[in-house]
Amino acid sequence: MRLPLTFALAGSLLTAPAAAAQGASRDWRPSDRTIIGDFSRITAIASSLDRVYVASPTSLLVWQPQFRRWEGPYSPPDPSALAGVFAALVDPLDQSLWLARSDGWVHFQPELQLWDQGRAGDAVLSIAFDRNDPVSGLYLRTRGGWLVLPRGGMAPTPGRPPAIPVTPTSVDEVLRSNPTLQANAAQILLDERLRTVRFTAAARAFDNSGWYLGTSGVGLLFLTDGAAIPERIPFGLPSLAVSTVMSWPGGVWVATNRTPQTDAAITFVGAELGDFNTLRGLPATGVPFSRVAEMAGQGKSVFAATDFGLARVEPGDGRYELIDQRRGLPDSRVYSVVSRRGRLTVGTARGIARLDDSLRVERLAPAFTGAAFTIFPAGDSVWVGTSRGLLLALPGVEDLVRPAALASASLQTPIVAFSALGDTIVALTADQLLWRDPRSGAWNLGPNLSGLLGRLRSLAADGPGFWVAGGRGIGFARLSTPPLLAIREGDLPGAATDLAADRDYLWVGTGAGLVRFRLDAIRP
Repeated sequence: MRLPLTFALAGSLLTAPAAAAQGASRDWRPSDRTIIGDFSRITAIASSLDRVYVASPTSLLVWQPQFRRWEGPYSPPDPSALAGVFAALVDPLDQSLWLARSDGWVHFQPELQLWDQGRAGDAVLSIAFDRNDPVSGLYLRTRGGWLVLPRGGMAPTPGRPPAIPVTPTSVDEVLRSNPTLQANAAQILLDERLRTVRFTAAARAFDNSGWYLGTSGVGLLFLTDGAAIPERIPFGLPSLAVSTVMSWPGGVWVATNRTPQTDAAITFVGAELGDFNTLRGLPATGVPFSRVAEMAGQGKSVFAATDFGLARVEPGDGRYELIDQRRGLPDSRVYSVVSRRGRLTVGTARGIARLDDSLRVERLAPAFTGAAFTIFPAGDSVWVGTSRGLLLALPGVEDLVRPAALASASLQTPIVAFSALGDTIVALTADQLLWRDPRSGAWNLGPNLSGLLGRLRSLAADGPGFWVAGGRGIGFARLSTPPLLAIREGDLPGAATDLAADRDYLWVGTGAGLVRFRLDAIRP
């Protein structure tokens, strides 16, 4: 569920601060691996003919307004390179990006995926190009005067000021030219917890249609000329604490847990990262839960197993409805939810239940009052993963039963997740796969996986096997083979919490963001 001053980008795409502490163990192309985190805080913006550069303290995004599509995020090999950035300019010759830091500069060439940076030797106040002489290079205004960084050079030297300076747009300029921004600030500059944020950066659209505005808590905005309220151009998740991921047509739904800074939320992430839709609940109260253990889809609704009940989420209008113990669930702590053949089945801290189309609750195996950590409906029966191993709920039987095929003590190990491979039911223990032969009914244990991946947490079917997530990484395994590939620390920004696979991508939830891997780049 769940350096030197000049350097080249090796394909590492990190957005989470936690990822900065780990070096990538492989060289990833940007299209092969993308790490998506919180991009609500923006430090600099620059606009060119076909792209808008948007910088955060840890990474860089490119917005393509003509296609309404994001590229990136991109992060420099030196994780601290973007710290302290406060302004940006597009190079008039090659459309690359120059960023001003308080102590120097950073340069990014997107076509070549190249980064370089340098120090000015004095506090940098601004950067500029000379409209009359763009070939001369980048001008840096410091406390001690102007410096010029010639093209291809690494050390700026004292020089004259630019004759006709082209400088970054300031927020004050935008506010002076758009008084409605000030008048509507109380409505615009509020985050999901109704805390006040501020404008941090601005850039004029290249076609002069409006202004791009960066903020300290609600991401990127665009104010069309003549409009009173800017529109949000969202990217990323409201929190890095991803708990579970679920495949959905066109992308995935991602649940993030409550943190000291953010409320829990459910976010749709489009497969090509062009669509981000976060459902936060009511502005004053947020969502009615703190944690999500699993999600399932039925019709147009998303159902989330939460610590306060089963939440039905309507993506169309963002409404949440909570089904809890007062409405018939055995317990409001819901650990698992599965939609299968039009029916919802849930596992709770004190038993299991089934819900019909009207969300009426029917208790299954009512004599069972233990924790059902994971469930797998099979016809009218339900396989239940418990701390005592794998048990079965049968129609008309008051308690769970243990089939004779599972009588061996070696098979009575806690179950953490279920999946299927064709007509083969597969359970995941903390250490290995446990699977049922559909012809003989016998249950078999696969080889140990936790020795390489750490304590196992989740699995997702893909072709002839499964992607398996553990505390130390993820790997691909067939029923009777050890992991054929391990993607571990350095390639993931944090410990994996959940997995979901679709036709093109493997999505990995971690405690430090969401990772999208292109399957044809990582399959064994």
